[in-house]
Amino acid sequence: MDFVYDSSLASYELRLLQPLAVDHRVLRFKTRRVPRASKPPYTAISYTWGNEDASEVIYLDNQRFRVRLNLWSCLYYMAHAARNNGAWDCLWVDAICIDQTNDAERNSQVRLMDQTYRDAVCVSVWLGLVTSPEHIGPPTQIPIRTVESDGFDWAESIVDLSNRPYWSRVWVIQEFLLGQNVELHCSDNRINWLDFQEFLCREAGIEQFYDVNGDVPQGDGTTALAALPLVMGRHVDKHPEILQPLCDLLIDNRKSKCKDPRDRVFALLGLIPLDEREILSIYFPDYSLTEDNVLIITLAHLTQFPALSRMQRGGENITPDSEELFMGLGVELKPQRRRLLRRAKRLDYLARMSSQEMLNSLAWHDELEEYGGEDTDEQQEMSETERPRRSNRRWLTVSVISVLFVILLMGSSRHKFGSR
Repeated sequence: MDFVYDSSLASYELRLLQPLAVDHRVLRFKTRRVPRASKPPYTAISYTWGNEDASEVIYLDNQRFRVRLNLWSCLYYMAHAARNNGAWDCLWVDAICIDQTNDAERNSQVRLMDQTYRDAVCVSVWLGLVTSPEHIGPPTQIPIRTVESDGFDWAESIVDLSNRPYWSRVWVIQEFLLGQNVELHCSDNRINWLDFQEFLCREAGIEQFYDVNGDVPQGDGTTALAALPLVMGRHVDKHPEILQPLCDLLIDNRKSKCKDPRDRVFALLGLIPLDEREILSIYFPDYSLTEDNVLIITLAHLTQFPALSRMQRGGENITPDSEELFMGLGVELKPQRRRLLRRAKRLDYLARMSSQEMLNSLAWHDELEEYGGEDTDEQQEMSETERPRRSNRRWLTVSVISVLFVILLMGSSRHKFGSR
């Protein structure tokens, strides 16, 4: 029987996994529903979901639950780690501990995602399996779930490890930065983040410890190290005071990827200052909002919120030419940027309307745009020759309808006179 979630989690609750049985064939866990205020020690797992199908099976409370291959491997090694350390014995992993089919639970738990990672005894970063000859050769029909390693050297593998897909995902930014302690895992190997940072700095040829008030070292660029910006962004002297304006975060992380476009904004909410977050949290995160609506609300925030009425860097107004910002929002086309900015300007964002009032306002503007009350992108971009053509077509359509109406009216009149 497949696993069925019980009632939705309240915002003050967590769902945790406690390993029961772990071997190369079967993973069994017990689910625990606990108050956040009296939670047991747990590790919050930071990993990449991947795009493949959920082909593997684990057991939750003796019921089947399907996961992707990368997560199966991660859970196998994390469950072993839970048995071999005295700091934590429970796991938190978003794909399982949040009911992804329940929007209400998803919204409330994602809203507290930063707190979930802050409260964990340790954040466990899963970088995947050790690279082995089986990975290098042609693909096999049998999935590779585990790779045991003898004599694994983190320093020798640093280039490979720092360019893995993990470092390109937007969700891992707050997960890596907010944890009290961070450990990185590759198969059955584990390393503290400071030691990983040391190997990374050595490879990049930069100093590991830098002035907290100065610029973050980025290396000379001779070696591609995708992990460098995020790993160097975590500093022992400023943790956890690492909050930045949303505008800056979108620009700095514009190359990060996510499966759901709305997460370009939602994944950064835990890293913005409290005054910004106070008003944004009225509306975000909310997975019932369309991508378009998330972009409009975000741009209304960036252009109307007093401290952000101008872009934080360079003092320039946000325009369709604000390339780095719109890259962070995932909006490439200039016509779409103009339309979104126009819609954001008309939204009374600082009125602090309720979520439902915001939805009603957005829906009303959608109808205006659909029925011609607002110029659409296509109308904005219409060439001078196309406008008269479209106008002529409209005139012809109206004329034909008018003629047909007159004919019908005359026919109706004849019918009335004839019946007399």
